[in-house]
Amino acid sequence: MSIWIIIIIFICIGVDNMVSANMSALNMSVEDKSVFSIKMALFFTGFNTLAFGVSYLLSIICHNWIVQASNWVAFALLLLLGIKFMLESIEKSPSFSKIDMENTRKLIKVSALMSMNAFFVGYAVETMDGSCFPAIIILAILTFIMTLLGFHLGKNTSKTVASKRGELVAGLVLVIMAVCLIMP
Repeated sequence: MSIWIIIIIFICIGVDNMVSANMSALNMSVEDKSVFSIKMALFFTGFNTLAFGVSYLLSIICHNWIVQASNWVAFALLLLLGIKFMLESIEKSPSFSKIDMENTRKLIKVSALMSMNAFFVGYAVETMDGSCFPAIIILAILTFIMTLLGFHLGKNTSKTVASKRGELVAGLVLVIMAVCLIMP
């Protein structure tokens, strides 16, 4: 798996974080956004990198048991993740309001939920012989930047959430990449 494919997959994961941040920004004032956006970006980044690392290590441990089906498992994980993103583009994403800014428990729950995407991708990257260290650094940087970007693009005056369209595109990209994994 080339580094460019990994970067594209991580951008798709970042889009999901961006949507949640964008939805949260719709409910907050400008003053509240600046502090909470950094906190949210740090939580999302930490949980994504932790989930990716744990999944990568579990995949190394279990690699010998499913070596013949590793391409198919990676295909299934990316395909399901792409379908999940496409379905999420038409439903409400998890978001925070001004009341939730001090609720660290909710931030941890949402961050853990969002990190499941990185968990699945960690397995897929390892089975396709990708290296862990540059991938985890790239994931951390992209997650942080895209969460901040989504947070600061959200305005409570807008009627539509443009990042939802991005989530649909990210889902389509993941489905296409999954199909490319199994094609000779």
